Amino acid sequence: MEPIKVKTDQIQEWSNEFRLIYPDAVRAMGLSMQTTGQLQPVILLKNDDGYYIIDGIKRYRAALELGLTELQSLVFEVNMVMAKSMIIHYNRHNSSLSMYEQGLIVQSLVQDHGLSQKEVAKAVRQSHSWVCRRLSLVERLLPEVQDALRMGSITVSHGRELVKLPRGNQGPALEVIINERLNCRESAIVVEKLLKAKSPREVEYLYSKSREVIRQVLHGEKLYDSRLSVHGNRLLKARELLRLQINILSGALQSEHTAQLPAEQQAMVLPAMNELVSPMGQLTEIIHQTLTSYER
Repeated sequence: MEPIKVKTDQIQEWSNEFRLIYPDAVRAMGLSMQTTGQLQPVILLKNDDGYYIIDGIKRYRAALELGLTELQSLVFEVNMVMAKSMIIHYNRHNSSLSMYEQGLIVQSLVQDHGLSQKEVAKAVRQSHSWVCRRLSLVERLLPEVQDALRMGSITVSHGRELVKLPRGNQGPALEVIINERLNCRESAIVVEKLLKAKSPREVEYLYSKSREVIRQVLHGEKLYDSRLSVHGNRLLKARELLRLQINILSGALQSEHTAQLPAEQQAMVLPAMNELVSPMGQLTEIIHQTLTSYER
């Protein structure tokens, strides 16, 4: 099939209901087209009402911004099931269609056209499990989460994290992600903690102190606790670092390799260990005094 020129004022955005198109992507496409021209034709569906975009929304919008009146196009006259399947087909290899967008198309084929999941799998030339995963992603996301995806308030990666939560937790978690401007890694931390939360109080703490929770995870749970003050965390960190070094030194001293060291090396290393005895004794006394004062 040879491409033909189709006037932009005859083209309608039909497939945009299944696509997440961000302004930056359109601008990048516009710069590319301004520099090198239209490298690939848009794919259009033709029916009695005109032309509808199957693939090439960014090229079409960029063309409008550049004031282009025509676009090189491949035109197909197919039914709607085939047209929707072609959206997936034409974006199969360049990964420009996210799992969520694929899910919207699958959902439309099921709900609007009455296809079974197996029939959808055959139409889009994918496995039944591929169809199930994408349909599940869309159906398990709250409408407000899907609205946030369409508006660009969150990314598809955020959506993949939110879908792990029960629907009752997705709304509050969405607010935290947007209000705190959490990236995908940070969102994953919050979602993981929510899934492990054992009480409503713990869940509320995660919502209200999400940044502190994230910082605690990223800096190591043993070395930071968001409930502590700066000095409290200093004590916590010092305790854990000392515990680690004690374990390391104890293991090294009791190792058979220590006994096998040549005499000259033992003379260089072991006597210096005696310098630790007095400070360790003083530390032990300080710990006992502190604990005694605390118990009172």
